[in-house]
Amino acid sequence: DTLIVGTSGRYEFKNKGLDVYLQALSRLQQDKGLKKNVLAFLTVPAWVGEAREDLRERLQSKKSFTQPLEVPFITHWLYNEAEDRTLGMLRHLGMKNRRDDKVKVIFVPCYLNGEDGIFNMTYYDLLLGQDLSVYPSYYEPWGYTPLESVAFKVPTITTDLAGFGHWVQDLENWHGIDDGVVVLHRSDSNYFEIADTVKDIISEFSAKSKTETASIRERAAGLAEQALWKHFIVHYYEAYDVALRNAGKRTNNLH
Repeated sequence: DTLIVGTSGRYEFKNKGLDVYLQALSRLQQDKGLKKNVLAFLTVPAWVGEAREDLRERLQSKKSFTQPLEVPFITHWLYNEAEDRTLGMLRHLGMKNRRDDKVKVIFVPCYLNGEDGIFNMTYYDLLLGQDLSVYPSYYEPWGYTPLESVAFKVPTITTDLAGFGHWVQDLENWHGIDDGVVVLHRSDSNYFEIADTVKDIISEFSAKSKTETASIRERAAGLAEQALWKHFIVHYYEAYDVALRNAGKRTNNLH
């Protein structure tokens, strides 16, 4: 039984918290409380070349393989593999994707449009297969990826430096992961603390029963419903009203 987690977005290594995500996965590898194996996706378009032919051959083969491929994290070759920050950090952390490793990382550096050559699935189809998403953002004006996640009934981890996370904190009916969203406090000085907290949340989530996770998924979708346009549009009306009144005042001052 495997827990599938993932992160995604633009390739802004620090702003999107990709560094925190990888650090947390590395620490999760050593967590004795982890109840399941973890398959962790990092779906971020990079300077992608082409789908790996050696990987495609293995996927199409009916054989079983015990040895990982060269560069065992990546699904598509990169033009700048030696300089890529994700691959560099995985090597620095000593991640290997060995057969007996409890945590394995899959870096998908392409747009998932259904024709990538490996998954041949859209991004949202892949998202639907996840148990938990992780977006430990350092900067995010709003952050649609965690909102999309809960809209698809996938619980998520975000931070109070994302607009979405800040909005969730103000909801009266929100109580953390049991409502589908964890909002972590992130600052310039708590990088390793955040990584440890993400690690702990994933580990604790791995111990939840199917009944518990099903309930969390439903509440996640309920939270996402509160962010529908029909609830937010009133704020745009108010903003336009203020702008028009201020414009009127400036026009009057010209006469």
